[in-house]
Amino acid sequence: FLQIWHVGRQSHVDMTEGQTPVAPSAVTFDQVVFTKDGWVPVSPARALDLHEIEGVVEEFRAGAVRAQAAGFDGVEIHAGNGYLIDQFLQDGTNRRTDAYGGAIENRVRFLVEVVRAVTSVWPSDRVGVRIAPSGSWASMSDSDPEALFGHVAEVLNPFDLAYLHIIEPRIVGAEAPVEGRPPVAASALRKIFRNTIIAAGGFDRAGAEAIVDSGDADLVAFGRFFAANPDLPERLRRNLPLNPYDRDTFWGGDHRGYTDYLFLPAENAAA
Repeated sequence: FLQIWHVGRQSHVDMTEGQTPVAPSAVTFDQVVFTKDGWVPVSPARALDLHEIEGVVEEFRAGAVRAQAAGFDGVEIHAGNGYLIDQFLQDGTNRRTDAYGGAIENRVRFLVEVVRAVTSVWPSDRVGVRIAPSGSWASMSDSDPEALFGHVAEVLNPFDLAYLHIIEPRIVGAEAPVEGRPPVAASALRKIFRNTIIAAGGFDRAGAEAIVDSGDADLVAFGRFFAANPDLPERLRRNLPLNPYDRDTFWGGDHRGYTDYLFLPAENAAA
């Protein structure tokens, strides 16, 4: 599956051909982004005009068309990690007073329109959605995340999607819960969302087995440990130690942290 997303305010004019980044609201965002020149402060974003939102939805649809033409098997709509859809969802970044702001039903509208557009291109069982209901990455916040993301799960049910991909309430690893906001875990959304749930968030083998065995998730996604372990499936299958990942290389510009992690030694691989 190809993940499709719009970063919204997490951008810089060098990445948008000089155009001002857009967001649901012009909320101050004092962070940095990685560009060709390294880490730089984000460019101030402007609020999308009402008539522009339809065009952004169309861009998601066009991206889905291109993914299909490129031969992908499906697409995942990234609605988490403080990117544009997430910025519409959460009231810390959405200060609009029109049909896309205020009540939860309004703030979810943009996501619903994007999902509707993408499923006009792909069968619904080839479309997933990723959310980060407990994440504070990129200065995200909401006054009632449990109600918000419960409603997100509910409004996605009629689309009969392939899955809902949930980033669990961890930010660094399985041992580090998010602080400062109520956690909304897969266990809560499992009671609402009817289809497959994928959980992500610093899982190792034991944690992955535990959440699947509990019934709170059907599948587990691996990101950082997959980057650090090119033979991760084999290591998990045989319960072998994992290479630790090097966080300092996550946004680097060369091979370090991407292609230099070691495979299992030959004697272990053949065992």
